[in-house]
Amino acid sequence: MALDLPAASPFARATGERRPAEWILGGLIALAILVRLVPVLFFPSIIWGDEIFQSTEQAHRLVYGTGLVPWEFELGIRSWILPGLVAGLMEIARLVGDGPDYYLPVIAVAFATLAVIPVVCVFRWCERLAGLPGAVIGGLFVALAPELVYFGARTLAEAVAGHLLIGAIYLLEPTTEAASRRRFVAAGALLGLILVLRLQLAPALALIALWTALGEPRVRLWPMIAGAAIILGLSGLLDALTLGYPFASLWRNLDYNLFYGVSALFGTAPWNYYLTYELALWQGALLPLAALAVIGALRRPLLLAAALLIIASHSFIPHKEIRFIYPAGVLITALAAIGLAQLAAWGRARYPSLIERKACIVLCASYGCFLAYLGWTGSMMTMLRDLKHDNLVAANHVAHMKGICGVGLYGLDGNDWVNSGGYTYFHQPVPIYWPANPREFAATNKGFDVLVTTKPPPADLARDFAPDQCFGTVCVARRSGGCAAVPMMRMPVPRPLQDIAAAEAAR
Repeated sequence: MALDLPAASPFARATGERRPAEWILGGLIALAILVRLVPVLFFPSIIWGDEIFQSTEQAHRLVYGTGLVPWEFELGIRSWILPGLVAGLMEIARLVGDGPDYYLPVIAVAFATLAVIPVVCVFRWCERLAGLPGAVIGGLFVALAPELVYFGARTLAEAVAGHLLIGAIYLLEPTTEAASRRRFVAAGALLGLILVLRLQLAPALALIALWTALGEPRVRLWPMIAGAAIILGLSGLLDALTLGYPFASLWRNLDYNLFYGVSALFGTAPWNYYLTYELALWQGALLPLAALAVIGALRRPLLLAAALLIIASHSFIPHKEIRFIYPAGVLITALAAIGLAQLAAWGRARYPSLIERKACIVLCASYGCFLAYLGWTGSMMTMLRDLKHDNLVAANHVAHMKGICGVGLYGLDGNDWVNSGGYTYFHQPVPIYWPANPREFAATNKGFDVLVTTKPPPADLARDFAPDQCFGTVCVARRSGGCAAVPMMRMPVPRPLQDIAAAEAAR
């Protein structure tokens, strides 16, 4: 038995009837923001270099003039929307002070705040389904869900897209005809923005638009199209100003990945990769989570349909990364939260005594917290939380060094820059080098006086460097004297695109 409660009237709101709900929602929002800051600010980690080099590093380049340029921005297959947003946050932070001690917290808090959209949406859905107790149960589960906590505040296009996606679905539930048009336009704008951020979500976006417009295409679909057209038009203009012509980032993305096969160069995985990942993440909690999601789908079938389509469409793409299906994870987590609230509603209807009803609420809330705890403390999430933490702490240490003239990275066969944190974390206006072997180390070591290593460099070449401090597996060394003018190393470009990159460089 579901408890569909009417929204409070303006009079009820004015007299404070809804005030407890608003205070509780505010508390859940604060909790969600706080826990999402843990894996990016209080105990930072890097799961993919893209969260830095596709966003904050390019923003650092805009604001401070220094930043490594990956091939995606060298060849223009990424929109400047996300880096531009981060650059704006960096400028805001400069009102207080310069450097990562100021802009990293501002960026983290901003993206963590965006990441509470699923908490708000699920709270409202569950409130209508099972009253305030159900809203607390559902909102608390989403606030603490391990996947959403770990990825929520990261500057990844997939994370932003996942949060906006559930927000768009929520907006597609108007209460009055006048509100409908405004909400449909806003939802369409969000769907258009998601398309720009993550083109691969196009099938799911089309499903959501058509599903919600079914039966009333003139009333619902056209306002959505209008909203999407506004965002797409602005995105096309941004590409024209920054990349040469409208929608250049979308076209080049398709061209290089489909016809040049670039994405496959970064690894391929079998069709069941995402299922294997979710099983490793949730382990014994996966089946209860799936069961709760099925119960939630009885109330919100669109969430399940969109999530399954995201997973299915990405399963056919050879190159797979767990972040690609993060939007599906957001939707499935929301369904599980709604399922918990539905269980509470059924229990409260079945056991009418006050003590039994309260016990049912506490039991459902505790079970949701227990599932979140299992996921957060499991082997998969523990490993993810530690990824490259030592690198970022070492980079922060280098950022506070005085009078350095160059930074060298050594230990990962030429890929050290990916895990270094870049200028975003070093924040030193000096060249950075990442020699792959002793020969390259010998050719570049005169260009840096600070060495960050994950394995000992050649002893005869690094004898001038004295140990400074170690952070777990990463050590920092420094030598006295200045630096020679050694050209910085070129960023790697996928082999199929090297001719294109050479032609671009020759212009």
